[in-house]
Amino acid sequence: MAQVILTLFVAYGIVVGGAVTGGIGAMLTEKPPLLYMADLADQLKIWGLVGALGGTFDSFMQIEKLFVGNFSPVAKQLIMIFAAFAGAHAGSMSVHWLVQVRP
Repeated sequence: MAQVILTLFVAYGIVVGGAVTGGIGAMLTEKPPLLYMADLADQLKIWGLVGALGGTFDSFMQIEKLFVGNFSPVAKQLIMIFAAFAGAHAGSMSVHWLVQVRP
């Protein structure tokens, strides 16, 4: 359970932190920071998911064990993928709420 919570918050932090940092960069280059933050939050969702899972294909390699008949690792990985997706989506929605721009 602890790993699921960490995965969720890592994905959340990647999206929110990247969007806020990108907004600061947009402000320094005299671009509209709130619009850039909203766009970056949407673009960083996939990177939040990948970063929280700790790699690109390691999580999906566990799904291969489904064909061998071992269902426990597959269920654990699906829960981790769902937690990472939920964290990335919550981060994106938080940024959109912060800047008041609808997706």
